[in-house]
Amino acid sequence: MSSRSPAHFQQQISELIARRDLVRAATAAAAYRAAWPSSAAGWLLGSIVALLAEDRQTALALIEEPLRVDPADGQCLLQKAECLLGLGRRAEALAAAEAAGATAKVRAALDAVGEFLSQAGEYARALVIYNRAVALAPRDPTLLTKRAVIHRFLGHHDLAARDYESVLAIAPGTPKALKGRVELHRQSHEHNSIDALRAALAAAASGSTDAAILHFGLAKSYEDLGEHAESWRHVTAGNRIERSRIQYSPENDRDVIEGLIEGFSGPEPPSADSSGERPIFIVGVPRTGSTLVDRILSSHSQVHSAGEATAMPEAIDALARRSTEPPEPDLRRHMAQLGKLQGKPLAAEYLSRVRAYRGERPRFTDKQLTNFAYCPLILRAFPGAHILHVTRHPLATCAAIYRTRFNGGQPFAYDLAEIAEFYVGYRRLMAHWHRLLPGRILDVAYEDVVTALEPTTRRMLDELGLPFEPACLEFHLNPAPVITTSSVQVRQPLYASSLDQWKHYAAELAPVRARLERAGIPID
Repeated sequence: MSSRSPAHFQQQISELIARRDLVRAATAAAAYRAAWPSSAAGWLLGSIVALLAEDRQTALALIEEPLRVDPADGQCLLQKAECLLGLGRRAEALAAAEAAGATAKVRAALDAVGEFLSQAGEYARALVIYNRAVALAPRDPTLLTKRAVIHRFLGHHDLAARDYESVLAIAPGTPKALKGRVELHRQSHEHNSIDALRAALAAAASGSTDAAILHFGLAKSYEDLGEHAESWRHVTAGNRIERSRIQYSPENDRDVIEGLIEGFSGPEPPSADSSGERPIFIVGVPRTGSTLVDRILSSHSQVHSAGEATAMPEAIDALARRSTEPPEPDLRRHMAQLGKLQGKPLAAEYLSRVRAYRGERPRFTDKQLTNFAYCPLILRAFPGAHILHVTRHPLATCAAIYRTRFNGGQPFAYDLAEIAEFYVGYRRLMAHWHRLLPGRILDVAYEDVVTALEPTTRRMLDELGLPFEPACLEFHLNPAPVITTSSVQVRQPLYASSLDQWKHYAAELAPVRARLERAGIPID
């Protein structure tokens, strides 16, 4: 038997996981189990390592062992749920999570179950768990903030506001609660949070995440009040903080675009349909109305929204890593190499990953916007798929991206020059796809959706081969959760005020306009 203690093994494995050294972590976990076979932690850590390595069957087999001894171990039940969800066995995963929730008696355990259910998109179930957690710890601002976010996703805006108010009563000046409250309702001169936001900003550490959050909250507040210069000042300050904390290279994005154009330069070979699925991919860049389009389509009785699934990029990456041809270390050549991937295995890999979110309706949408990079591979995998490319006025798009805090996502989004470069590359790639795949990508303009909802909806449904249903025009009544930055707006009837909002910042956007015009992108 090893002389090393369980604590030593746990520390070693945790450090190896942190370094993503999964091979050595798996070896250490196996040694832990050999030395201490009755310790559930050795099996749990081994399962976590296997799941990180995407060996889901092994991960499930490992976590089943301690559950034979203690079927009510909440931590192991939750790990089992993670494994089952990764295997696409959604109903079983949710049953395991529910069992973990039933055994949870303390705040931390309930929080963990709530986090899993939230990540799985089961917000109504997560709300039940967070209601229990808040009942145990009614003055815990973290739990109240998490519950407020879930209320917001579910469209319970009054309840979300109540939770934010509770947070601020306990911990005045909490940045997330202040910003969250501002985002729920339009601010007015009579009712706003500007004084509270400014006081919190004065108390926040300079250059901190809290300061960035508060700047974005103030930017939204001043915009609502029509004080556009002050709004821009705060959004610029918030973006400057966010950009300083992000490692991002625009050159990498340019290499991706160049590599894709090189790798997909000739006519696409005909593909046989191996799955019978006809997924609907909604692609583009953020803040173009893609959530609105998704809500319209998923209000149809035959369409389920799988949300912003990461299944396609993950499937492509998995196939590339398993390819007999070793991946190119050079990013541009690696992206070009993707042109050699075959459709049938890609379809199988994608469906295995999206199954947990696919729903029961005949058709489903996948609103992972970055799938715009993979249009030929999408159609190679699913010849019956449809690609809807959502567009918006170029300067309206760039301004809206700059005015949004993406919580660490979209690394190009915090500097106007970098937004412009990304946008130029995206438009160049989409133009290439249109030439390569004539008639296979439908452009849907946000402006058309807003100003001509019914004809635009009918055009989308005709493209998808679906009959018109009036419910699609009442998308704001769709009860399904919304987790994007548009979660408040898409629960309201259409309004056209956002179409020309960018014009208030025309002077600040002049460098963006110049870069786009140099690239041949017309600005109306």
